[in-house]
Amino acid sequence: MTHCYCGRQQAGVVLLVSLLVLLVMGIIATTVARTNQLQLHMAGNDEARIAAMQRALAAIDGVIARPANFRTDVAAGHQMCTAIAATESCDSHSLTLAQGVLPATGQLEVVVQRLAPEIGRMPVLTEDAANSTVHYRVAKFEVQVVYDGTADGGGRAALAQGVLVRLSQSASAGGGIP
Repeated sequence: MTHCYCGRQQAGVVLLVSLLVLLVMGIIATTVARTNQLQLHMAGNDEARIAAMQRALAAIDGVIARPANFRTDVAAGHQMCTAIAATESCDSHSLTLAQGVLPATGQLEVVVQRLAPEIGRMPVLTEDAANSTVHYRVAKFEVQVVYDGTADGGGRAALAQGVLVRLSQSASAGGGIP
């Protein structure tokens, strides 16, 4: 009488191998889930950053759309801010934005500063648009915008845009040559 124990010896090995395979699959599934969660978080941050940048750009466009925001009768260094700005360095709070520019959420600080020199020449134009006989008097400004939506789960963006305003020619200015 011979007995074969072949099936019983293999049953334990198969169980051990299947448990190891299940453990490896669990580790892989956990790693994939964590990676996906991290990528989702990064995509949300990127979306918030882009939305903040778009709001800041819209604010700059809203300032530039109103010529009254660029006063040429003020000295270099003069800063104009919006009425709701918390900046203490503003000389006046008379800055107005185009309709629909103020965001529904977040804080928006806008400053327009007159830069020195007070009057200078227009920058060099491309060769096909250049004309050596005409010079324009210009005033230089800088529009600074900071949008902060972090309190509402959004992003933060800070931008600065230079603006040249062409001044009218006068007889006392030498016929348009500074």
